[in-house]
Amino acid sequence: MSKWPLVCLIASACANNVPQDRSTGPDGRVKGALPMVFAENEAKVRGVVTYPGGDRVDWKQIDLPEGKKGRLDLQMTYTTPRPGLRVAFDVFDQWNVPVKNAVANGKGRIKSASIDKAKGKYFVRIYAPRRGDAGQYRLTAEFHEEVVNTGPGVLALNIPDPPKLPDVPPPPSTCEVFDRNDPVCGNKCPPGAPVDWKGCVGPTPPTPPVVATPPVPVPPVVVAKPVSARVLKVDVNNGGLDITVGGGSELGIAKGWRVTVLRGETSNPLSGGTGTIVRVNKTTTIVHVSLTTNQIGANPNVLLQP
Repeated sequence: MSKWPLVCLIASACANNVPQDRSTGPDGRVKGALPMVFAENEAKVRGVVTYPGGDRVDWKQIDLPEGKKGRLDLQMTYTTPRPGLRVAFDVFDQWNVPVKNAVANGKGRIKSASIDKAKGKYFVRIYAPRRGDAGQYRLTAEFHEEVVNTGPGVLALNIPDPPKLPDVPPPPSTCEVFDRNDPVCGNKCPPGAPVDWKGCVGPTPPTPPVVATPPVPVPPVVVAKPVSARVLKVDVNNGGLDITVGGGSELGIAKGWRVTVLRGETSNPLSGGTGTIVRVNKTTTIVHVSLTTNQIGANPNVLLQP
């Protein structure tokens, strides 16, 4: 039996009894993301995600040409074993932080997103949003390099030679060395002048003022900023859930931060959605919440604040 008929069969089963990652491969986690290979600035990949089949998430990795910058266009089309099912995708940067301006839009079974000034590495997460969702997808990535017109350049300009300057007269005397015959030395006391030279006899020169030492500047206090993250994994623990969210110590997140689960795709807090940080890793944070898996599935966004 091919994989697609098997997805159709599993999608009709009871989704609540199957863990979402029971049958997932290495690409079910961001560390196992499969690279998308570009040919003539375009890369394509196909796959299947199925919540009832235990393979809810597929991660893909996009590496843009080194030193290049431009627009990255993403488009996904998908088919489902029966009407009413959905497949979605979202985009994360190389630090596993959601790219806010890369929101997948579109009608029906076509979703697309664009990232302006794109450069470096990106991760794309294709997933079945709800229990019972399953589908076969095709993701296309196109990179449009930003071309900078630098013009013909300085070497291509025809610049004539500058006109010749007239002979420069010798500089006027400053009597830096004593010369009895130099009239400028008449009222000065340069090195080598006798002590009774008229330029050396005069009032005692004033004491130079004391220059105050400037104060050492105090470096500004750096205030940690709130971090918006998305739920990557859900585990049942101690009558609640341990959720793994994208973003960790690299973004300044610390264990004492406040955690709030947001309602849907809004910035409003979910009732009862406060959580406690259990552990902070380099790129992820584990939070304990008193919610259900259905509530997290419908509200996958989290706000972490110092």
